[in-house]
Amino acid sequence: MPGSQRTIVVIHPGGLGDVLLSIGAMAVLRSAFPQHKMILLAGSDVGHLLGQCGVIDQSLPIESSRFSALFSGRVQISDIPHDLLRRCDLVVGWLSDRDGSIRRGLQELGVPRVMLQSPADAGGHHQSDRFLETLKGKFPVGANPSIRLRLPDQVLQAGMDALRAVGIEQTAPLIMCHPGSGSTHKCVRAETWGMLIRGCQARRLIPVMVLGPADEQAESAILALGLPGVLMLRPPSITMLAAILAQAQGYIGHDSGVTHLAALLGVPTVAMFGPTDEQRWAPRGAHVTVVRGGRCTCADWDAVRACTEKSCLNVNSDNVFEALNAIDFRYRRVTNS
Repeated sequence: MPGSQRTIVVIHPGGLGDVLLSIGAMAVLRSAFPQHKMILLAGSDVGHLLGQCGVIDQSLPIESSRFSALFSGRVQISDIPHDLLRRCDLVVGWLSDRDGSIRRGLQELGVPRVMLQSPADAGGHHQSDRFLETLKGKFPVGANPSIRLRLPDQVLQAGMDALRAVGIEQTAPLIMCHPGSGSTHKCVRAETWGMLIRGCQARRLIPVMVLGPADEQAESAILALGLPGVLMLRPPSITMLAAILAQAQGYIGHDSGVTHLAALLGVPTVAMFGPTDEQRWAPRGAHVTVVRGGRCTCADWDAVRACTEKSCLNVNSDNVFEALNAIDFRYRRVTNS
């Protein structure tokens, strides 16, 4: 890219799901600044994925100690990597800045336009709309833009190779399953997963469990069921996770970043919800089905943590299979065509 190219910087310290929910807003910025280089300051793993998919041009790891001064409000030009702000026309950030110190620091460093907003929303909007709300009135924002992540061919091939390396062939439809979430309080019981796995096998579907570093408890609970032939994969990165998910004909998961990733890839998705509000947090799209138990009656998240009944997570496996039965299994893996 030309050395004189102007930039816009997006700051997003959220987790995988939160960052993925902001892709629509990033698309709006891309449309408004087609000649600018878009730099994302976020978690290194999700940043790398979005760079691979062409959502952004460059990512910088928000977990780096180089950026601690920026979020403390005591930033100086010597604290910031040269490439980040030297030709920056706009910074958009979804983070709390109650005292305005981050905004002032960026302006003092010469950024002419700074737009910061907390991702929290008490208004009941869908979270992707909350991110778009930051831009409304300033840039053209359509209603619920349709977003799809497109993986490069070499990444798709890497996912196919990873499955073949562990003996998984496309002899029957693959159903990727993610039994974890950012909170165990959003996860159905292991017994429910047992019914789902056995039901998939009985229907000649191949259930494959994908696991991340935070899913040890879910993994142990499922292994304790003693189910035969349960396939488990631990992708080493979010990009490889995406590559593996893209091989599937269906996906089952909770309210989690992995579920949002599967849906954004275009995989037919069944999202099991409990104490969180699907009107705000569920992935969007005609290929997404939300299944839940009863309505959550807990007053707040502290009550959710203390709740032992969790009737909201008593998901009926028949409802999950009803959604799976609606999938056209002539569907192949995700492609860029």
